[in-house]
Amino acid sequence: MLSRLFALMVLLALVLGGIYYWRSKPESRSEGLRAVGRELKDAALTGAVKAAFELNRNLKPQPIHVSTEDGVVTLRGDVSGVETKDLAEHVAAAVPDVRQVVNHLQVTSGPAASPRPERTLTEAVDDRALEVQVRLALSLNKQLKGTDIKIEVYKQAVTLSGDVPGAAQKALATQIARDTPGVSAVTDRIHALGQDDHPGR
Repeated sequence: MLSRLFALMVLLALVLGGIYYWRSKPESRSEGLRAVGRELKDAALTGAVKAAFELNRNLKPQPIHVSTEDGVVTLRGDVSGVETKDLAEHVAAAVPDVRQVVNHLQVTSGPAASPRPERTLTEAVDDRALEVQVRLALSLNKQLKGTDIKIEVYKQAVTLSGDVPGAAQKALATQIARDTPGVSAVTDRIHALGQDDHPGR
């Protein structure tokens, strides 16, 4: 009698566990799909803003870095004047589905940047492949895990931007990029939070 009762309790526990798993699993899967959907939408928005800049003669030569999170577009880099900084924000805000623009562009005091020479199709493909290599090299270092580093490659020259916790990660990311085969030069525009936010320390 006791063995039957024990078996019945085990069977009941298994049934209840199955019901719980059945109810909870689709929900977590659905949340995962929603997260992927948001990432894809943000990536598409980043591409759309970059395309809008490429189609504007005043913004095309500017080294503007674009990132998107939940529809909020962040602009970083150096531009030639206040008018260009304001124009970039206006053009980005006009792109469909952009909810907000965070403008971190810096105005350089020197002369306006000259337009970059056009790349051939082969150069563009090589730059894209090199970007993937640098991104992989950065991802394989545990000290850079969770950092937000943007990578742009133009004719084998790499520009790094984004946020890292401190100066050590900033220097490490720059060195890793320099050590990546095929990289001809590295421009460091990374924002080290621990250092840059407290210059007096």
